[in-house]
Amino acid sequence: MTESGESPVGRPVIRPYAWKRMAERNIPEEAVPWVLTHYHTRRPAPPRRNAGPTEIFIGEYLGRNLKVYVARGSSPPFVKTVVWEGDE
Repeated sequence: MTESGESPVGRPVIRPYAWKRMAERNIPEEAVPWVLTHYHTRRPAPPRRNAGPTEIFIGEYLGRNLKVYVARGSSPPFVKTVVWEGDE
């Protein structure tokens, strides 16, 4: 993480749908760049009809695993949605 608090891959762009889900799930904004910088697991998301390729970054934040879904190959990271592991 840089001194400005941004991940080395750039400040993520969070789509409106993800902002709404973050509010519903009590996920703080600072959790997203944290997980994108400090993830312990990165894997492809299962394919979905009418959706582009997506990767899931999973990292521990505040004692829970957080899953951040990002459009594959996006720079800065384009966050599609965010969910606590186990709350899917």
